[in-house]
Amino acid sequence: MTTYTRRVKRKVMTVNYTFAHWLRDRMPWLWAMVEHANAALFRIRYGRRLQRVEQDAFDMAAPYEMVPISKIPTDELVEFFQDQPEDIYRWFTPHDFDADTMARLQRNASFLAYVMKRDGKIVAYFFLRCYFNGECYFGRLVDAPHMRQGIGTLINQVSFHMSEALHLESYQTIANGNIASIKSCARAYRLQPIRVIANGDMLYKNCKL
Repeated sequence: MTTYTRRVKRKVMTVNYTFAHWLRDRMPWLWAMVEHANAALFRIRYGRRLQRVEQDAFDMAAPYEMVPISKIPTDELVEFFQDQPEDIYRWFTPHDFDADTMARLQRNASFLAYVMKRDGKIVAYFFLRCYFNGECYFGRLVDAPHMRQGIGTLINQVSFHMSEALHLESYQTIANGNIASIKSCARAYRLQPIRVIANGDMLYKNCKL
């Protein structure tokens, strides 16, 4: 791929990302239709392969139990988010955390979201928001009392393995100043800066070390 081609691809991808967020915020009814269509197409293209990839990820997650959010009671998910200190959400605002939103995401086949459990308690949440065109966007949240115990790094490794095994290009946004997240990611993959987006966060592509 030439330098010019890479630049054009980055520009198109950034525009797509910005437009998707604009559509979600300004026209939620249309965004819901887009999500529904994308989920159906993603299931057709990746559904069979995903079963094998998930099983590998479950094994990688040991000693934690990695559970799809579709198998977790919605109230338990909402309670987990409510228990987090407010300052965590300076860095993590990918979607709302109310019961209606979480129930909708639990039904979305292209929103690959999981919790990590230890002794029956949720200690982390992460997701790959996937698109049938071969891209995904990663996000994670570690329970405040369980931070700095290596869970974030493990999630980075597991999620990147899943995106690679599914042949998805993986991206994420990181807020300016979130040094801890950047350091954690660097243990699992290389962050390639793409562009600063409208809210000031940096959009990165996750690449092999």
